[in-house]
Amino acid sequence: AVPAAAGAGLLLGWGIFCNYGLGLMALPAVGVLISARTRRSAVTALVPAVVAALLVVGAFAAAGFWWLDGYHLVQERYWQGIANDRPFPYWGWANFASVVCAIGLGSVAGLSRVVDLAALRRRSGLHLVVLGALLAIVAADLSRLSKAETERIWLPFMVWLVASAALLPPRSHRWWLALNVVGALAVNHLILTNW
Repeated sequence: AVPAAAGAGLLLGWGIFCNYGLGLMALPAVGVLISARTRRSAVTALVPAVVAALLVVGAFAAAGFWWLDGYHLVQERYWQGIANDRPFPYWGWANFASVVCAIGLGSVAGLSRVVDLAALRRRSGLHLVVLGALLAIVAADLSRLSKAETERIWLPFMVWLVASAALLPPRSHRWWLALNVVGALAVNHLILTNW
């Protein structure tokens, strides 16, 4: 478990330098830790992961790159450019609309079952990880650094939202899957996108 946790920490540490939005991947990771069977197993995973992530941060700092400086410069550059032409009141909601198009209506229906208090009290892993991904997307949206950038910044979190369809009644899975397929084909054939 310790090598896997250290590997996860290295991956997260590296990821935050590849995409500033990936720092929010800590929220689904917290969901994984909360769902651990015992507090001891959560700490056993948390400590090597944090140490490994900090080693990556330290390596970048030793090479002369400080993450917070880079983040602030990206934010400044973003607001000097295209962000001025993208009003937040529109994009704050349009970002969520693009998520719905990307994950499909079956997954959206599954999201309605994520905030199940009984499942959250039981520390259901699926509920907690999907809730963490949903919170990461909300935080990214409220940061205002992802206006019309959802395909790049939110995609790592959308993957986890798709899993919410598993929370729907098993007998309806095929219907929701068919609806997702029809929706994906409609988006790809009827809407001109840049991707």
